[in-house]
Amino acid sequence: MSRVARASCRYLALVLAVALVPLGALPAQASGEAKPTVVNGTDAATDQFPYLVALIDAERLESDGLFQAQFCGGTLTTPTTVVTAAHCVVDQTTGRVSLPSETLIGFGRDLRGTSFRLVPLASVAVHPGYEARSASRDVAVLTLATAQPDQPTLTPLRPTDSGPYEVGGTEARVAGWGNTSATEKAFPASPKFGTIVLFPAAACGSSASFTINGTSFEGFDAADADASIMLCAAGATNAGDVIDSCQGDSGGPLVVGDGSAMRLIGVVSWGEDCASEFPGVYVRVSAMTDFLLANKAIVTLSPLVAPKMQATARHDSIRVSFEHSHDGTTVSTFAATATDPATGEVVQCFTEPRTDELPSTCLLRGLVDGVTYSVAGIAANTAGNSPAAPAILVTPVAVPTPGRIVKVSVKAGGKARFTVTASRSVGSKLAGARVTCLPTAGGPSVSAEIQGATASMTGLTNGRYACSVTARNSVGVAESEPRVIVARS
Repeated sequence: MSRVARASCRYLALVLAVALVPLGALPAQASGEAKPTVVNGTDAATDQFPYLVALIDAERLESDGLFQAQFCGGTLTTPTTVVTAAHCVVDQTTGRVSLPSETLIGFGRDLRGTSFRLVPLASVAVHPGYEARSASRDVAVLTLATAQPDQPTLTPLRPTDSGPYEVGGTEARVAGWGNTSATEKAFPASPKFGTIVLFPAAACGSSASFTINGTSFEGFDAADADASIMLCAAGATNAGDVIDSCQGDSGGPLVVGDGSAMRLIGVVSWGEDCASEFPGVYVRVSAMTDFLLANKAIVTLSPLVAPKMQATARHDSIRVSFEHSHDGTTVSTFAATATDPATGEVVQCFTEPRTDELPSTCLLRGLVDGVTYSVAGIAANTAGNSPAAPAILVTPVAVPTPGRIVKVSVKAGGKARFTVTASRSVGSKLAGARVTCLPTAGGPSVSAEIQGATASMTGLTNGRYACSVTARNSVGVAESEPRVIVARS
């Protein structure tokens, strides 16, 4: 399958070196019966995509003007960096990387107007793993000669960001000055945008088809698309017209989220024709984090929203659990504080985000049973702290101190054997201790009594469980830090 890059072919002559497309310089004609009214959707409002920039060929600007000189798009991710496609700045025949002096960055909307701000480049960095024929790692960072602090920026998605940004079926937006027709050249002076849908990985590397609004799309197989570093996406109107990026949109943004949670998740890269039965293919930005960080194209934001927090009374302590709110930022630490309102005495605990889907927890120790404490919490990273979660009033009580799971042996047939440490009685006699497992996807729990230092459990179904030691006495029940297991029925 031939890849058609989405750099512009506005020119009547061959595309210049910085915008050569692999496997053919002119856009291929669309296949199938899809006849989109507008390939890229509709006119972008003046306040939409303020971080979208135009890549301008400096030599052609002098001879033919701004409209003819635009050849790719890009995204301003910091006041000094633009993220774009590597094929926009690499000669696809010789591998030559364009010089900074050959490209200008344009800030504005109307390519036929006079209000565009043009900024020269200081440097051009292409991903060291970029491969033209496969379009692998088709990303570059352009560093501006002069910072543009008054221009809005868009933060690239990182693997550690929270939220369902890359899940199949997620709605995304793409924008650019690219061709608006699948069958002829029709380049707009102002940017267009389209609302499209992310394909699941199976349709972007495993040949599965995918349907949007009743329109069926073919999926790429593993020889054409690598879902670990690429995203596939397209859109369809209720009338069956296909929405897709096209030539001239290369390097432009694929965006998910709104407000402070908005993220750059993809870079327009290539496609099998425009608005065809195949999706457009985008660089998976989250897989390019190391390269973007190395070239200072990502600025870390402090958490913007308070974490979700719960607090549970324990003996002489309070157990606090955290979940990071879906605000698109990265969290490195959670912190909880218990304050005695009468004395002002403060106790703190800290924890890091878990690598599984369970909440992170920490234990506020050295408290006094029967005293009511005010418990607050924050999320933090190297850039700063989130707002504090609303305070919770909690009173430690003399519940047992539960043991913990130290070893698990999962067996076929829905069985598991747990080795645990001993639970300790506090005040009243220990009334019982069990291992309880709760399906992480929801559903009824399964439990087994602890005998000695072990518990043998049956009745588990296929799936992931969060398992804890639960101990009870006449005062109440306490549970240990959960441990995730994968059961096999």
